[in-house]
Amino acid sequence: MLEGFQTAATFGLRLFGVFLAWTLLMYLMHRLAHVVHPANPLWRIHLAHHRVPYLSMPDRSHWPDPGQFLFWLGSWKLSLDVIISMTVPLLLLTWLFPAEGLTLLVVHYLYEVFLSETRLDHNPRIKGHLTRFFAWGHYHLYHHVNLKRNYGLIVTWWDWLLGTARMPDEHRIPHLIQKRQQRLSKESSA
Repeated sequence: MLEGFQTAATFGLRLFGVFLAWTLLMYLMHRLAHVVHPANPLWRIHLAHHRVPYLSMPDRSHWPDPGQFLFWLGSWKLSLDVIISMTVPLLLLTWLFPAEGLTLLVVHYLYEVFLSETRLDHNPRIKGHLTRFFAWGHYHLYHHVNLKRNYGLIVTWWDWLLGTARMPDEHRIPHLIQKRQQRLSKESSA
């Protein structure tokens, strides 16, 4: 009995360690994707994510679209952005830590299919204390206003630790995001 508990506790600690490493790699990939330079393909791919008008999207609390089950997020750039910044780092960690990595791959898949996009990540109704720990709602939406802040995906601790966190003014977020999206629309049509 004690041996089973120790095995589970060891797996749990290793799983948490791999999760920490994964969220750090995602944070770093996201920061790299924000290096605006003509030679940076990650920026050109990631820019598609910042052009999505999340605030004007319908509530997607219903069953996911069939394409989402295959990681099709609406365009090849949106899908590739998630694969490069989230899935590839986790595949690398799965190669190093198979049991923990496979567990997190299942979590990642379920999160992307059922919880991300307008349910958690870009949901303007999520605000307050919860967003100090999770990169959801207003916390992540503020990143769409200020591209030098709030790079964390899923969790916020790397932003806090590395000095890029900023808690947004909850009342101004929708207005600021709409202004930013109008600017991006003008830039893309020019």
